Amino acid sequence: MTTQPLPKPLYEDRAFLRHFWHPVCTLDELESAHPSGRGPMAVTLLGQRLVIAKLNGKIVAMDDRCAHRFAALSKGTVVDDTIRCNYHGWRYDSSGKTVHIPACPELPIPRKAATTAHECVLKYDLVWVRLDSTWDCTEIPYFSDWDTPGMRNVVVPSYVWSTAAERRWENFTDLSHFAFVHPGTLYDPAYDRPPIPAVDRVDGELRFAIAPPPEMIDKLPENAPMGTFTYRCTMPFSINLKLQLYKDSSAFTLWTTSCPIDETHCRNFLIISRAEKADDPDHVHIAFQKVVLQEDQPIIESQFPAEISAEEVSLPTDKVSNQYRKWLRELSVAAAAGKEAFARALTTSVKDESVKA
Repeated sequence: MTTQPLPKPLYEDRAFLRHFWHPVCTLDELESAHPSGRGPMAVTLLGQRLVIAKLNGKIVAMDDRCAHRFAALSKGTVVDDTIRCNYHGWRYDSSGKTVHIPACPELPIPRKAATTAHECVLKYDLVWVRLDSTWDCTEIPYFSDWDTPGMRNVVVPSYVWSTAAERRWENFTDLSHFAFVHPGTLYDPAYDRPPIPAVDRVDGELRFAIAPPPEMIDKLPENAPMGTFTYRCTMPFSINLKLQLYKDSSAFTLWTTSCPIDETHCRNFLIISRAEKADDPDHVHIAFQKVVLQEDQPIIESQFPAEISAEEVSLPTDKVSNQYRKWLRELSVAAAAGKEAFARALTTSVKDESVKA
């Protein structure tokens, strides 16, 4: 029996993704993981199992493995600003060092009695982790309206899809799928020929903008966000989509990012930011986005393999994803050459002159 070979992936080495910041959970998810509100909580990033907890008032991330018999620290308990392994009671401080061994407290603690701690910060009410900070040349992705006066931010509970994070990014920025996946929800199917925008690289971001036909608004639900679309997409998986709504010219931003759990699964985060208005409840906007996601999910999870393939057929109308894939490949190759090459590939700006005003 012969097995059909899988198509060639876009890039073989995903190690460069370890140099980026990735969100692993929302603050609410961490605080809900244990009655103490401090964790611990198990997460997975790039195939690496981590434990998240709040110790000494700070959120920390470390490998989810006790050095003694490799039990999961996420099955433990936060005690006196340490994580206690609930197999034999070993306790770890925020640096990942063992500070107490109940079985032999009179003996020196072995130097190898530690688990690896990782850089971890809280921003946008999300817990971010960077697995490899040795190059220190990446930043938390851009979000236009988190601190903007007059804007209301709603952090939506995260959700997991059985697909690569790259696929989810392309889904959110795909300008050709609206008429077919979201007819009558986000788009009028009569407008099935997508625009081809100028796509620029600026300071680690892909930037582009489109203006859907304003007349579509009459054929869409009242709460469908329709207006001019301005995208600022921080590599590798974050998207800041800022709209100026056609119906009242107010600001509305959808901010999303995907955490690469592994090659075939991603945890996705969404924040809805909109101008404060009277009689404009959060649940209406959350419910609408849920409908959109339910339309997208079965299509995206049907893509096989889950990883992007270099053998897929592309068109000029796939310009956004084509440019995205090109940049991902460049980053993967540059990372193999070292820090300077990687930083240069990430931060060098490239102006798209192919589309004339």
